[in-house]
Order: sequence, then structure tokens, then C-alpha cells
Amino acid sequence: MSDVISHADGFWPQVGEAALDGLKDGLWSIPILFVAYLLMELLERSKRLNEGVLHGYSRKAGPLLGGLLGIVPQCGISGAAATLFSTGSITVGTMLAVFFATSDEMLPVMLSSLSEGASSSGVIKIVYILIAKAALGIALGYLADLLLLRRLRAQKDIHSFCEREHCSCDEEEGNVFVSALKHTLKIAIMLIAVNFALNLLFTFIGVERLSGSVLNQPVVGELIVALFGLIPNCSVSVVITQSYLSGVLGLGGLFAGLLANAGIGLLVLLRSNKNHRENAIIIATLYGLSVLAGIAVRLVSTLF
Repeated sequence: MSDVISHADGFWPQVGEAALDGLKDGLWSIPILFVAYLLMELLERSKRLNEGVLHGYSRKAGPLLGGLLGIVPQCGISGAAATLFSTGSITVGTMLAVFFATSDEMLPVMLSSLSEGASSSGVIKIVYILIAKAALGIALGYLADLLLLRRLRAQKDIHSFCEREHCSCDEEEGNVFVSALKHTLKIAIMLIAVNFALNLLFTFIGVERLSGSVLNQPVVGELIVALFGLIPNCSVSVVITQSYLSGVLGLGGLFAGLLANAGIGLLVLLRSNKNHRENAIIIATLYGLSVLAGIAVRLVSTLF
């Protein structure tokens, strides 16, 4: 009887912690998502600038900008990129550049691992990892455009997006803030609910059980860690980074997992882009290129 009571006493605090983490992740994403939806509304009402013009610029410089923005430790940037892609405002390569480069909690976790008396080599190593992740995000983003632009032929525009979302944008002409807020709240509620469920799952499964010696094996390790990285939750980056810092993962596994981990980006993509074939191709590309990049990083790291 005492065991049952003890188990119950431990259950509800864990549920509360999972709910709090899910709420925190969702709330942190709101400002970035709001800016993205506000931009979307302004583009729809602009007579000179529209999603088609922005898409053209995105083909040239989008992956470069996306790779640089992605390294900012903020979970909402990937969600904003997915939204802009779903409205036809940016290319698939720009969105994937953000996905690849997104660092989420990697940087804070790595910085917190440094002791007060840490040498400059530890800081330099973190800087190298950030630069490499941004560079890979940019390169893989341009590569994704070359591979996918002709295969993703579904027409996208902001007006069609608003019709699918039933946001009644036309009824609120002139009030872009209200319309943007509606879009943001719809996505935020979904993100909080899904993050809560995933956090609860991680809590009771125990993410430490996902680590093992097999993850440090060449190729196999990258395949498994990149698959784990596809889980659309910001906490995944924490697990992957901590596994690397503890020696469970090698550098190749770290990159494979973090390149594949787009934070909330995949959730927003699946929610906002209704073309399931496109989504499957994008996720397969994200996974495949992440694995290949992880293997390449492992090979290069063995040479130095």
C-alpha cells in the first residue's frame, strides 16, 4: 500500500513538471511566431511586396540567412520558418537551413557544462561547433533547394493559407495584429499540448535509457541519433548534447542528431502545410542529409 502511495506522490509532481515545461516551450515560441504571422499579414496586404517576390529573394540568399538565424538558441525560429514556407514566402531550402542550424538548448547546455576555471579551449570548441552547424545548415539548405525545388510543385500563397486556417483575414482588413494573433494562438495551443505529451513520455520512459554504446558506432549511431532527433521537441537537443558531453555520443552523432532536430519546426510544418507528400519528402530529406553530414563529421574528426 505504501508503495502505491509513494508512486502516486511521485506521479503528480512529474506530470506538473512536464506540463510546466510544455507550457514554457510554447510560450517562448509565441513572440517569434507572432512576428512571422505579422509579416505574413503585411505581405498579403502589400501591393509592392508579396510572397512571390520574397520567395525569389529566398532562392538567392534565404539559406544563408536561415543558417545564421538557426544557431540562435530559440525554439520558435524553426516554427516561423515552417509557417513562411507553408505560405510560399520562402523556399524549402531556406526552411531546411533553419531546421539544420537550429540549436535550441545545445548552446546553453554546453555553456553550463563549462566549469568556472575552464580553459579557453572549451569555449573555442563550442564556437567551432556553432560555426560548423551554421555552415552545414547553409550548405545543406542550398543543396535542398537544388534537390527539391522541382519536386515540390504544390502552389502556395498566403490567401489559400488563411482560407485553410479559417482566420477571416478579409473581415479584419487593416487590423493585421488581430489576425496575426489568431494564427499565433492556434499554433501555440497545439504546441503546448504536444510538448506536454512528449515531455510526459520522456519523463516516464527515462531518456537516459535511450543512450547506449551502440549510439557511438559508426553509421549505425548516426542513423539512430538522427531518427531520435526528428522528435519535434526542444528537450531532444538537451538529451543529445548531454549524451555527447558525457561521452555516450561522438561528434558525428552529435551533429546527426542536432541537424535533424528542428525543434517545433516539424510540428508547425505538419500543422500548416496540408500536402502530406511534400511533408514526407521534406522529413526524409532532413533525415537523410543529417545522417550523411553526421557521418562526414565523424570521418573528418578522425583525421584531426
